[in-house]
Amino acid sequence: MRASIALAMGCLLVVLTTTSRAQESPAPGAPALQLVLSKAASYVQLYASHLSGLVMEESYVQDVEQINRFGYRTNTRGGVSHRMLKSDLLLVRPQGSDAWMQFRDVFEVDGKALRDRNDRLEKLFLQPSKATAAQAEKIVRESARYNIGDIERTINLPLLAMTVLDPEIQPNFQFRSPDPSGDLKLPKSAAFAARPGAVMIEFNETTLRTMITTPQGKNLRAHGRFWFAMPDAEVLMTELAVEDYTLSATIHVAYDRRPGLPVPVPVEMHELYVNRLNSSKVEGTATYSNFREFNVKVDEQIAPIR
Repeated sequence: MRASIALAMGCLLVVLTTTSRAQESPAPGAPALQLVLSKAASYVQLYASHLSGLVMEESYVQDVEQINRFGYRTNTRGGVSHRMLKSDLLLVRPQGSDAWMQFRDVFEVDGKALRDRNDRLEKLFLQPSKATAAQAEKIVRESARYNIGDIERTINLPLLAMTVLDPEIQPNFQFRSPDPSGDLKLPKSAAFAARPGAVMIEFNETTLRTMITTPQGKNLRAHGRFWFAMPDAEVLMTELAVEDYTLSATIHVAYDRRPGLPVPVPVEMHELYVNRLNSSKVEGTATYSNFREFNVKVDEQIAPIR
């Protein structure tokens, strides 16, 4: 019987607990932690004002690997073990909201076109109607079914970690400066190479109601790291992870500047999911190009169901 472990985004548009929490002291010589977090909060708000309505082309490769109890690779029982997707990814931030909505519309699978490339996501939001929410959600769910492996997921979105830095969301997390001698375990891609002078901050979710849940409502506390360029706390890289006894999931995203855009944008995402019940794992790498900006305005009634 095929094991199916699902991850889904929780209720990101609802501000959870906003009680202030004590933050740990930064490492010697590092900028004061509260200063970095304050700058980061301003940065993500500026980011939203600049890039809500950004569309980019995503080239996304996924691989599934099954490991038996002796440590040998085995087949995936007839399932697909390698997949290449091309999609349009639209980033919007509903007016009055503290979270990003990210919509993936797959137009090519393993080199085969699914449909004419007609920018249907942009058209939905440029001319929104009462049906926009349902139509956009249908597109996203259609696109999610092309993911492979036995860990179903909707958290493979590049800007998800940025939500943690929103000033209304920060109090749900504890932040600290990490031990500089710790093992970073970053993806091997050049996009994730060490950034000279970057300030790294770790975070751990502390609330009972979490940012990421399973579809059954089980809360999974997130943790991870940010890499900032000071003095403006410009985000260079993010790491977001969750785990329990059944699974682990880690998503890294690298940012860089591109011509004509006012702030760095996601250029590469690397994800790793491990099913601890059967030792299978899914690895994915997405790269981003062909950035386009649209004057998209979305209120919370138009935005899809949280």
